[in-house]
Amino acid sequence: MALFSAAQKDSQIGVDFLPGGVAVAQVQTGKKSPGRILRSEFVAAAGQDAQVDALKAWVQDNSLQKTPCVCLIAADDCDVYQVEKPEVEAVEMIQAVSWKIKDLINYDVSHAVVDSYPMPESSKNKQQQVGVVAAREAVVRKYIDSIKTSALTLTALDIHELVRVNLPAVQNSSEHGLAALTLNRTSGLLSVYHDTDLYISREFMIGIDQLGLATSEDESVFDALLLELQRSLDYFESFYGMGSVTNLRIFPQLKATEKMAMYLQNLSNFDIEFIGFAGDDDLPGLEPQCFHAYCAALRGVSL
Repeated sequence: MALFSAAQKDSQIGVDFLPGGVAVAQVQTGKKSPGRILRSEFVAAAGQDAQVDALKAWVQDNSLQKTPCVCLIAADDCDVYQVEKPEVEAVEMIQAVSWKIKDLINYDVSHAVVDSYPMPESSKNKQQQVGVVAAREAVVRKYIDSIKTSALTLTALDIHELVRVNLPAVQNSSEHGLAALTLNRTSGLLSVYHDTDLYISREFMIGIDQLGLATSEDESVFDALLLELQRSLDYFESFYGMGSVTNLRIFPQLKATEKMAMYLQNLSNFDIEFIGFAGDDDLPGLEPQCFHAYCAALRGVSL
């Protein structure tokens, strides 16, 4: 499906269905200020039907019918695997990787929607790997129907792990290594990039709530987080043989994460910055819950 056409509007929307509501972000496309955040909002709603109704109302309230949209599939609704790349022609790749994962999923692969993406090569492992995403066909249909009901125009479905590459911080790190750490209330996700290619994506169960409990007498949660970071970056360095990554970008910027960043800075050689969102004074910033919706909205946008 083509991302853009002359008939479409000069903006794109990312939609992320979360447990407590719908996160939406709209960014500007085209040649003038591409990627600028026009609006972002987290609309509280529980349950699929309520969330679809909430999204539809948001679209109507902002007169955004038919605006291009990239919708994220929740992590619980899809599976991501890394397998050896089959030695087949490109047109046969989906069928080949579907066969490779048929015993890894707990449903009939004939009822799955499967896609693949290339993985970077390792100097230590000459066998090329490929990433595979699988989701139940019925689940994918629900996402498509939800966007259709909202009156947005679906241009693509995507997953959280992959849309982070759309960030300006990643796109502007061409030919260099970058680690992006994002945190929600209960968990964190670390992505390691080199020359904008995703090498590592790892989730761990340390979130903002835990960081907020740290005190000057007990900073063990900071130690645990630092250990998670070092393990992932050591693996990247040893497995891929591409040198160390010291550029660390963090989101969101809160008191708890600022304290964490200061602690990491004192015990490591990280070059730490928070991911920011520059824009006009009369335009809003980014709601924290809308981070991945924003990343999704940037898909295909030339920054």
